[in-house]
Formats: sequence, structure tokens, C-alpha cells
Amino acid sequence: MKLIENFYCIQSVNFADDTEGISSIKTELVRPSIKLLDVEYSEKKTSTKNLVAKSCGASDEDFTLDELLFLSKTYGFEIEEDDNLKGYYKSVLKIHKLYDCPGYITLMELDGKEYLKIEFLRWQFDCQPRGAGEDMLGEDITYILGIWESPLLTDEIVSKIKASN
Repeated sequence: MKLIENFYCIQSVNFADDTEGISSIKTELVRPSIKLLDVEYSEKKTSTKNLVAKSCGASDEDFTLDELLFLSKTYGFEIEEDDNLKGYYKSVLKIHKLYDCPGYITLMELDGKEYLKIEFLRWQFDCQPRGAGEDMLGEDITYILGIWESPLLTDEIVSKIKASN
């Protein structure tokens, strides 16, 4: 497992003022489009899943609490039980109060290699839209926790990530 710390990124600040250049992990970016350096993109398959677990009544596609704990310890994020839903655990990022939703895990297959990306999304300001119809682009700030080449994952976790698409 190798941590990729830098990547090429285009940030869509608004439709006229995109910025581009080399960015790094553990950074907040504005609606980023990420491309790994020195990686060919002729074949690309991606699967994304919320970093949440249900301890009771979990389906075959849901992470178990043990799997979420494994991911948390391996990739360095925190988890907590939801205040309103007993038995529902979610990944959390406590660097800003507006990170109030679980993170995402993305498994990418690029030219025969596997990469894993973990990210958290938030609105830039308190007064921004909260409904899906209010801003169809969604949250504008993305925190890239990390990107790993040849990630350490169990077969069960891989199948659950891939089943989400």
C-alpha cells in the first residue's frame, strides 16, 4: 500500500475561473477534478460508497461495524454512532463544523492497478443550499483524506464498494 500525496487537480471555483495545478492530500479543494500523476487513464473503472455501517439488519451490501472499524484504523478517519439512529455508524471529519455527513470511499481501477480515495464533502458557508434541488452540483468543498495505490482491503469490502454502482 502506497500513499499518493500529490495529484493534478482542476478546481471549479465558478464556471469562468477554474484553477489548476498540483494539489496534495489533507487539503480542502473547491469541486475538484483529480488526475493521478504518472498514471494512464485509457481504462478507468470507479465505484464509490458512503463510509457508514449498520450493526443490525445489515444487508450484504452494507459495511459491518467491524469492516468500518478496519477501514478507520487502516486509513485514519474517525467513526461515531449517529445521535438519532442507534446501530448506525458513520465516518466523521472534525476539522470543520460543516462536515456533518459521512465520507466517501472510491475504488478506482486504472490500467490494471487499484487505487483508493477517501474524501469528505461540505458546503463552503452556513447559508448555502441544503436540498438536492437547490444546488444540483452538491457540496462545493471536498477534503481529500488520502489516495492509496494498491490499498489494503478485504475481498468482502471490495465487493461491497463495487456493489454500490
